[in-house]
Amino acid sequence: MKTELESYLKKKFPKLYTDVGEQEPFTLYAFECEDGWFRIILWLSRYLQSYIDQQNKYAIKYPDQYKPVEQIKVVQVKEKFGTLRYYTRGGNEHTNTVITFVEFISGYICETTGKTDEVGYNKTGWIKVHHSGLAKSKDFHYIDDKELREIINKQLEFKFDSETKQ
Repeated sequence: MKTELESYLKKKFPKLYTDVGEQEPFTLYAFECEDGWFRIILWLSRYLQSYIDQQNKYAIKYPDQYKPVEQIKVVQVKEKFGTLRYYTRGGNEHTNTVITFVEFISGYICETTGKTDEVGYNKTGWIKVHHSGLAKSKDFHYIDDKELREIINKQLEFKFDSETKQ
């Protein structure tokens, strides 16, 4: 990920992206993925930190109804097998579920461009999820099936035609 984007995340979410130890992967390598996943990492970071802050505020105000949530510290952020991996310390079952969902969704987003249409993966060698325009081999497999791609393309054509006629 570009240095500017990494710096932005670290500046906006210092509680999440802090030094977790000298030999930890995040301390050594920071974000080990491309810029296309910046937005989902940003949204995940916003959600996690606001959830933790809110839960801890309520835990102080209503201790019989809310449990405090241990502050999440990010240990590693990387791409593995074509999806985002977001390893942490802290949090609770809810934050772990949200992280797992975002990791799943990342498999439908081009890691390089952030596009969600015409996305697929290459089975030969390293698995990377990319937009079809970035496919480096003929062994490209679309994530969505052909029928869904045709439906989406028809909707996009209709929208484009409607906009140009106005």
